[in-house]
Amino acid sequence: MRKQGLRRPFCFLEQSSRDEILKNIETSPSEDAEYDCVVLGLAPSMFTYEHLNTAFRILLSTPPKPLIATHRAKYIRTQSSTDSLSLGPGPFVAALEAATGVQAEVVGKPSRTFFEMVIDDFAEDELLPEGRIAIVGDDVETDLGGGAVELGLWRVLVRTGKYRPGDEHRPGVVPPDEVCDSFAVFINSLMNSSYLMNSSYLMNSS
Repeated sequence: MRKQGLRRPFCFLEQSSRDEILKNIETSPSEDAEYDCVVLGLAPSMFTYEHLNTAFRILLSTPPKPLIATHRAKYIRTQSSTDSLSLGPGPFVAALEAATGVQAEVVGKPSRTFFEMVIDDFAEDELLPEGRIAIVGDDVETDLGGGAVELGLWRVLVRTGKYRPGDEHRPGVVPPDEVCDSFAVFINSLMNSSYLMNSSYLMNSS
C-alpha cells in the first residue's frame, strides 16, 4: 500500500489487524478524507450490508479504487467451532468483484508474490537449503494453489482442519503432490527419509 501511495483504506479487518496496517503506512491526516482503497480480510463483524455497500461505492468512485484482499479462502474452521465450517473472506471478495468489475489484488496465499516473498526471506536469513520446498496445508486451493503450483513447490495436503473428504480430487484444482492424515504424520515420514531431510524446506500453512 505504501508503494502505491495509498493512505486512507476502508478496512474489512478486525481491530488488531487494522492497527497493524495503519501503523505501517502514512495515513491521511484528515479523517474526512475520501477512502482510496478497500482492504478485505477476515472480519466477520464487518460483513454487513452497510459496510459492503460502502466498499461497493468506494470501488465505483472516480477514478476507480483498488480492492486488496488478504486471501480468498472460501471457508474457514475457527478455533471455537471444531465441527462446523464458516464463510471466509473469499465469497465477499468475489461479490465485490462481480458488482464493481474491479479485480482484487490478493496479497496473501495463494498469490505467487506471497510465496516469493516468503522464499526470499528464507534466502536472506540463509535458511534456504538446496532442494525442493514443501508447502503443507489443509486447503488445496488457498494453501496449495496459485503461486505454489506456479513455483513448483512440493504441495502436501493434510486431512485436518478444514479439509473435506475428496478435496484432493475436486474439479478445477491441481491435485496435491502428497496427502497425509496430519502434519505430524508428514513430519514423521520426512524424518525417516534422509534424502528428504537433505533436500526440502517446510512452509506450514495449516
